[in-house]
Amino acid sequence: MVDDHPITLRGYELSLNEFSDRYIFEFHKAHDSAEAIELIEKNETNFFHIVFLDIRLPVSDNNSLINGEELGVKIKKTIPSKIIVLSSISDTQRIYSILNNLEPNAFIIKTEATPELLLEAIDHVMSNKEYYSPKIKKLISIQNSQDPTLDIYDIKIMYFLSVGEKMKNLPNYVHLSIASIERRKKKIKAYFGNNDATDRELIETAIKKGYI
Repeated sequence: MVDDHPITLRGYELSLNEFSDRYIFEFHKAHDSAEAIELIEKNETNFFHIVFLDIRLPVSDNNSLINGEELGVKIKKTIPSKIIVLSSISDTQRIYSILNNLEPNAFIIKTEATPELLLEAIDHVMSNKEYYSPKIKKLISIQNSQDPTLDIYDIKIMYFLSVGEKMKNLPNYVHLSIASIERRKKKIKAYFGNNDATDRELIETAIKKGYI
């Protein structure tokens, strides 16, 4: 279970322990990406069946992982765990980007999470079925799967701009050429519906929508 709020992790643990007659749980907790990677590397051969993953995690010390979404992608490449996203993000565009980029086995809005709903999600993913909480189901029903989304590179560009990095330095962090980064900036502006947005306006929108 990965979340930067210890009380949240404790809440999940207490909730799931109500169903000890259904499953025998062994919990491993991480409060940031570095702790999560350390746990996963120690358990690659005896991997975790399920990873509860928050999206809004602190940026890793070396800036290699800027949020839980990127951590989730790395986890999926490392071990065959089922990923259940639990997030407080409510912006429709942001949620759809997470679904598209990470393709989690389950996605739950934290305000909808109850012990019974968590158990239902576990039942589904352990049976190789997807699970979405009611608000996510509603989004999926109205969202066009062909609609554009922002990927990890786009989000990294916005993050590094938000912490004051200059455009000329972004290739060191995003590992794309300046030309590619400029094209992506134009795409991000169009995605947010403001082709003339300044970097500051772009960052403000990204923060408001939960991208950074």
